[in-house]
Amino acid sequence: MSAAVRSVGSLFNGGHFSAAYEPDNAPQLNAKPLPNFILCRDVNGNATAVYGQDVWDFNPYRLSAKKVNKIRFDSLFEDEGEEQQALIEESKYLLYSLIYFGGGGRLGTLSVSTLNQYWLVLRRAMQFCYAQKKKPMVGVLSLQQLFTVPVYLAALIREQFSGFDKSALAGMLNQLVRVGQERLGYTVLNPGSLDLKKPDSKQHPVIPTQIYLSLINVVGDLLDQLYQGVGSYDSFITNFADEHYGVTLHNQKSRGLGGKAHYRPDMPQAIKDHDLSEVFANEFACPFKRDIQTVLLKMQYVAKTVIHLYTGMRDQEVMRMPYNCLSQQTVRAPVIDDLNVVRDQLQTVNVLSMTTKFTGYRKDEAWLAPGEAVKAIEIAQAICRGLAKLYKIELDDRCPLFLNPSIVGYSRKTDEVTVTRFESKRTQLRALQQLTIQAKDLEELAQSDPSRDFYNESEFAIGQPWPLTSHQFRRSLAFYGSSSGFVSLPSLRAQYKHMTIQMSRYYANNFDNLRTIFGCYDENRNEFVLPSNHFAFEFQMAMPMSVANQLIADLLFSEEPLFGGTGSYMQKQKRRLEAGEIHIEDIRADTEQRVKNGAISYRPTLLGGCTKVGRCDSFLLGDYTECLSCEGAIIKPEKLNAAIEDATEELSCYAEDSGEYQITKGDLERLLSFKTRLIDTVEL
Repeated sequence: MSAAVRSVGSLFNGGHFSAAYEPDNAPQLNAKPLPNFILCRDVNGNATAVYGQDVWDFNPYRLSAKKVNKIRFDSLFEDEGEEQQALIEESKYLLYSLIYFGGGGRLGTLSVSTLNQYWLVLRRAMQFCYAQKKKPMVGVLSLQQLFTVPVYLAALIREQFSGFDKSALAGMLNQLVRVGQERLGYTVLNPGSLDLKKPDSKQHPVIPTQIYLSLINVVGDLLDQLYQGVGSYDSFITNFADEHYGVTLHNQKSRGLGGKAHYRPDMPQAIKDHDLSEVFANEFACPFKRDIQTVLLKMQYVAKTVIHLYTGMRDQEVMRMPYNCLSQQTVRAPVIDDLNVVRDQLQTVNVLSMTTKFTGYRKDEAWLAPGEAVKAIEIAQAICRGLAKLYKIELDDRCPLFLNPSIVGYSRKTDEVTVTRFESKRTQLRALQQLTIQAKDLEELAQSDPSRDFYNESEFAIGQPWPLTSHQFRRSLAFYGSSSGFVSLPSLRAQYKHMTIQMSRYYANNFDNLRTIFGCYDENRNEFVLPSNHFAFEFQMAMPMSVANQLIADLLFSEEPLFGGTGSYMQKQKRRLEAGEIHIEDIRADTEQRVKNGAISYRPTLLGGCTKVGRCDSFLLGDYTECLSCEGAIIKPEKLNAAIEDATEELSCYAEDSGEYQITKGDLERLLSFKTRLIDTVEL
């Protein structure tokens, strides 16, 4: 696509909007764009970021469930003048250049969150430049001077940046180097020659065994307590549409509501009226209305924690879950004999949510959801139903599961629907704070990561509460599942949505150094054992069946002919199945076994599907036409035709002498050649 004429939506690959791939109406060349050039549109096509305006809002293109801050050029300086305006104009052009010509990321595009980080860097840089006005021998600097004179940039780093802030500055400078002198008008200093080394990153720690088991028990008890009210949360929360509901009788009297006949129930009475007394107790005690928002936050936090604990989902994958996130899929139909007796029961698994990592857009994905996770989702849904009525929104796929409960408080912002923010200390549960680190926990931590000195890290000091983060559940589930032998790497890769088995192996890193496993301690056998109903067995069995059923449903039951390496084989199997030569049960059993053994995998691709196991360099580099000659590829005509149309449209945006034109033309020729040789011949 031509960066000179396309809106930034196509570069971000984010959001769902109709105008994403339409050219912007405002003309612009490689120089500064016109003031009415549109950078971002919302779902209705309305402009939310226009080059000449002082506020840019890129939230329509964000992938995170959390909203990002708007870029405000009007709040940088206390005064307005030519010097300040010159810095603002410079920063606008740099951001524009980063968006369109900087690239970056796994897909060669810039994410909204990264853009906001670069904006924060530019804010500091601009304020530094203007602050030099106090130095008569320097005066107000331009951003060009700052990024081209080593002494100035070194002073900025020394005064304004430290730790991880340096990595954001280094990233932005690298992108500006990539933009190039031709577009910027000057050569940016090489960040490699500056002191911008970021601190070494550390892998998320494995939760020690005794703390992990205690966590499972604690959140399990809290979940059971909350589940008692799953049928009442909706009606209870809905009552808070009345601003007087839950207020103490004394305060209601002072408000002059017209006598006792008009008084609303206070919080203790409201809780009693909805049979929620056992729920709103201890950890979730709510004696006054001012407490209800915090208590609902804690309830949502328990549900979120359980989902992480039993699925290994990432933080934002949970936060992006819509209300209608849970579904049930059949992995094995019931087997009924001639006497109408059920020999094998129906077997189903629960799946949920979506992921975006490694895709750059919101891509639907199926996650195995054990029973405890299902209970947590049902609690979150019950709370969501009540909050949705207060927000006056529909319970559809656009409604977040974790709606912000701030609307039940005294200050209501009904004009903006947001998701819950769990960073506040108000969400911390006393029961989890009581899980303190012991000496044997440090011994386990040392075994789980021998290269790391946990003894000298203050947050892991003996007697301190365990510093829990959501990603630790993901690491710990992989670690302990692998150490038990109950969860294979292919199963782990499927559940975690990893691109390669090597990535799953990294999550389970050093698992063989620590042989303990969450479960029950058998005194007779002197070891940890898993009960027969442990969810590790669901991972072990359901994931291969899930992959196998997805492959069978997408391919064998599709009326569309299949091509490619594996596609041709599957097409032959379809003919044999239709002719009655083989049975679907035989194909399913064989496919399940091959998936379980790690012999095949399956994931959708741009041209159809892929059954290749392990790393795919072509996929990582975005070279999708390599699928045409790959043994593990499945090519679907409909997707091939769509790719041809997209490549044809993209080709028209490039100059014929450009490198982009030659690359896109080569891809298009390969696609057309495959279609002519194989698909058109079959249709004829």
